Amino acid sequence: MSDGAVAPEPELSLQERLETTAAGRWVLSAVLVFTLGAVAAWNLPSSALRDATLPVVEPYVRTVGLDQTWNLFAPDPPRTTFEVLARIEYADGTSGTWRPPRNDRWRKWLGAVRLDRNMSLWVPTAAWIAGHHDHGGRRPVTVTLVRRGRELLPPGSGTEAEWQEHPFFTYRVPGESGG
Repeated sequence: MSDGAVAPEPELSLQERLETTAAGRWVLSAVLVFTLGAVAAWNLPSSALRDATLPVVEPYVRTVGLDQTWNLFAPDPPRTTFEVLARIEYADGTSGTWRPPRNDRWRKWLGAVRLDRNMSLWVPTAAWIAGHHDHGGRRPVTVTLVRRGRELLPPGSGTEAEWQEHPFFTYRVPGESGG
């Protein structure tokens, strides 16, 4: 700018504006301290202190995606293993089994869908499975969600416990009739 004009100041982002004022820095510090405290409270072992703090921290922790659990590792790891599968009956009289992919994302979801408290997930789950197994002449008539579980035996026992199966929800595909 050789003609003496002054370049305009670049517009500051919200973060930069917060960081340049004492009040903004105080707000950012308070959010950081609350977040650290919420994560610490969330990860406490089962206790009266944890129970007292959960109503305050749980909505925040879940909203920002910091809801994690460590019960897989300690102090009392699960003694059973589970899976969820679907038995599909087709209009032509044949049947099949749907098993979810074996990855952490599906396993986390299946851990939720198998619980009675999450029965609101059962219809959409079964409808999704039916929709993904409708292959022209082989139209699903019913989809039955099945819980499977077995006890985890001690390492080195040389055997595995038998799977126990429990059908927990049957979905009748709309517009189909079956026997």
